[in-house]
Amino acid sequence: MSAFRELFNTNEFLLIGHRGAAGLETENTLPSFQRALDLGCAAIELDVQHGASGETQWVIHDHTVNRTTNGHGRVKDLTDSDLQTLRCTNGATIPKLSDVLDLVTRQSQVAATTVGVNVELKGPMTARAVADTLRNYQQIPILVSSFDHSELRRFRDIDPNTDVAPLFHAWQDSVDEIAADLSACCINLSSRIVTQRRCEQIHQSGLPVLAYTVNSQRAATRLRRMGVAGVFTDRPDRFLSPTATNEAS
Repeated sequence: MSAFRELFNTNEFLLIGHRGAAGLETENTLPSFQRALDLGCAAIELDVQHGASGETQWVIHDHTVNRTTNGHGRVKDLTDSDLQTLRCTNGATIPKLSDVLDLVTRQSQVAATTVGVNVELKGPMTARAVADTLRNYQQIPILVSSFDHSELRRFRDIDPNTDVAPLFHAWQDSVDEIAADLSACCINLSSRIVTQRRCEQIHQSGLPVLAYTVNSQRAATRLRRMGVAGVFTDRPDRFLSPTATNEAS
């Protein structure tokens, strides 16, 4: 099994495509993930939830399909048949989790590179189905994260081996305790709450910090100086061009 935590050792600063390359293609679609991969991201991030049918893990962020597709309604109220017929704003279908993992597998084989995937448990009761799916993709470095720490705990109880990370949009002094209880490999923070002191507190627990969502080199450089090990970005093109690489080094 490949471990996501190994990416911290092989990348000086981890660049993760947020919902693929959400600033360049419709988020959480295969063209968006392909764009992030083509731009050389070390990992991609996606959101999963299930519809009324229960088991299929659909890659979509919002709790409704209204913003990113030609449909209307709450994801949890739509059947798999409903969801698979919708079209996103770029004409693509809503992918299943397995579709994205298959894409990453093919990319890794063609390019002979290892690309990680951060799966965010967005919907309730997603832990078991995600764990079942991930068993078929042990060659991919996977990180499972969630703002819902109880759902993340359910995932950890089912799968004690896959790397996990609690997500925080507001600071809690107990972040390191929460991470330790989950045997997490890192902590994912909103860039708005990152400070050097908070990074130092987390580092004392031996964990790296990832920050979301960062779309400028200047912000990434500032966060890196505070001790952040990598960022989630909608615009990987701003970081991975030769000029961006030189300026960030």
